[in-house]
Order: sequence, then structure tokens, then C-alpha cells
Amino acid sequence: MGEFVTWKDMYSVGVQVIDEQHKQLLKLTNDLYRACSEDEGDIIKDRFKITIQAAVEYVEVHFSTEEKLMERTAYPDIAAHIHEHKTFVHQVLENVKDFENGKLYAPNAFVRFLRDWILEHIALVDKKFGSYLVQMRKEGKLHA
Repeated sequence: MGEFVTWKDMYSVGVQVIDEQHKQLLKLTNDLYRACSEDEGDIIKDRFKITIQAAVEYVEVHFSTEEKLMERTAYPDIAAHIHEHKTFVHQVLENVKDFENGKLYAPNAFVRFLRDWILEHIALVDKKFGSYLVQMRKEGKLHA
């Protein structure tokens, strides 16, 4: 089975640590996709639950990395960016809760939501932050 989403250079924000974490988020999205596609019944539920937990934990690590960099560099749009993160986490946790409570749930729909959100967030929000960090580096104000 091929990948559901593939990293492309156009997704790069120009900051290695963020790009590497974005690649990991896409890998986790692909893992979720495989978990939804390979098995039937309870096995898919168990595999999906384990994989979604790993994704949630990694999202928290990634958002923390970005937010610390924003604080350290006095990023002017920090409040809006953090709001995006909090909104996403809330949506994910609601989906996980619905899944765990046995509500009618389509795991593939969640995987599509995850992929679309990550790629849109990278393109619209993280690229702006990445440009800010690259500019700070050029000005000698950032050594990371």
C-alpha cells in the first residue's frame, strides 16, 4: 500500500527542526491510514486507537517546539498561531472521544481531516512563522 500523503519540498518552512517534525506528522498520518485500511473489526479499532494516541502525543511535542520558538523570538503573531494549535487539539480530542465512546465514526474521515489540516496549517500559518525565523537568522538575531 502506498502512502496517503507524501512530503514535498514545497512544504518546507525553512527551519530544519520544524520541517523534521512536520515529516513525522505526515508519517503518523500515513500510519493512521494504514491502520484504517489493513484490518477489520476490533483489530482496526485497537490499531487505530494506539496510532491516534501516538499522533496526539507527537502533535503536543511539535506544538510545544513551535510555541517555545515563538516565545524565544518574540513572534508577533504568536497569539493567533497558538489559537490555531488549541483549536486543532480540541477538534482531535473531540474526535478521539467520539471514537472511544462508540459513536458512529469513520476513521478514514479522521485521517483525511488530519492530512488536510496539517498541510493547510503548514502552508498558511507555519510558512509565515518559518519566514519570520529565516529573516531573524539573516539579521543575526537567531542562531538556531
